[in-house]
Amino acid sequence: MGMLQGFARARAAVLAVGLMVSGCGNELEKQSQVTRVRVLAVRGTPAELVIPPEGGAPLAVRLEALAVAPDARPLTVTYALCRPGNVYAADFQCPGKDGVELPEGQLSPEDPSVRALLEQVVGGDTGDPAVRARLEAGVSFYVGYEVSDGSGTPEGGERGLRRMTARLTDTPNQNPRLADVLHQGESLAGPLPAGTEVALTPVLAEGSQETYVGAQGEVTERVTFAWHATGSGEVEFFRSVQPVEGESGESGTEYTTPSEPQQVTFYVVARDERGGTDWLTRTIEVR
Repeated sequence: MGMLQGFARARAAVLAVGLMVSGCGNELEKQSQVTRVRVLAVRGTPAELVIPPEGGAPLAVRLEALAVAPDARPLTVTYALCRPGNVYAADFQCPGKDGVELPEGQLSPEDPSVRALLEQVVGGDTGDPAVRARLEAGVSFYVGYEVSDGSGTPEGGERGLRRMTARLTDTPNQNPRLADVLHQGESLAGPLPAGTEVALTPVLAEGSQETYVGAQGEVTERVTFAWHATGSGEVEFFRSVQPVEGESGESGTEYTTPSEPQQVTFYVVARDERGGTDWLTRTIEVR
């Protein structure tokens, strides 16, 4: 058995998607502002759990979290592969009783406990045509994470879930790659003047928007960006989108710098439509 129109309209559409995904009401400034310990993104490398079509164990996945705090305090992140079930139930704990720990973020089929749980995710013999068809389309599963600064306070930790895909493929999805963030056409380096609105633009590395075959034929990935910052400044657009051919969109955002001098750290997270994730961090001075 093998194991397993125009600019404003585009902005409004992207913000609506952000509301549905975040589930945090319409106070988007709280999503963009880093005021407590948080995990802004979890990246898997590769971006999905790859099951070789010719048989054999799935490839190992290395998990990394963009765990942040308003200052430079040390943070600890733990991960677990969640058991099948209602992951949003009040008593579901992953990490915890409903998950298998993933030391150092390694989702490795060589671990017997992980392998046994992955077999439940796969749900059958990959030689079965029905199972293969389901896995070729992709099967969702969850990884849980917990970040803590060790203080035991509500502001000092966060728990969450990251949905991933197990897929029978020899052409796995790749993570997009953020190459730079620009201000006035130059790499963002600062210093920036206080109390000023500035435009920020992300730069994707070549090949970040992959083309793949979807239900409606050949599709080019849409890459969205989430913008976060420490300090007392304000991000105008929490989410933006890299336009693809035939669609409008704007990848950048505007940011109003704090009125008082301070150090600000920007976190830009790029996500494609298939679980791929990347991020870039920049710390600058506001004077």
